Amino acid sequence: MSAADPATFADDPVAGELLASPTLMRLAYVGANGQPHVVPIWYRYADGEFVVVTGPKADKVRHISQRPRVSLTIDTDSRPYRVLLVDGVATVEHTEGMAPEYPEIVRKHLGAAAEAYLSRMEGRVTRQVRIRIRPTAVQILDFQQRSPKSLS
Repeated sequence: MSAADPATFADDPVAGELLASPTLMRLAYVGANGQPHVVPIWYRYADGEFVVVTGPKADKVRHISQRPRVSLTIDTDSRPYRVLLVDGVATVEHTEGMAPEYPEIVRKHLGAAAEAYLSRMEGRVTRQVRIRIRPTAVQILDFQQRSPKSLS
């Protein structure tokens, strides 16, 4: 497994490809009962942090506010697999109206369908929650030069 510097990992070609793709992030956090939860979610990466946007009533908002240590993966499902594994610390911020990052995130993940989706959301969204994730540990796998320890 290849550990990467949390400050510069995005410069790696595999990480850069994954971050630029519309592939979903799988965000893991710990619930109130200690059980891990994993949710697929849209995201963006900029300025050294991941940002996801969700509704204020989402369970993850409460749980991440109480236990901010999270993990995430962004990965492909075809060979050769490419995987980005990240541990980090999250902060939760409530916004009035649509979070400024949300349209960019929607465009990344919906492509041509984004504008229609955003026009339906306009005026309906009164509050959102921005979750910022600052990476503390990063691993990059490409299953060619960098594989899990179990395959070494």
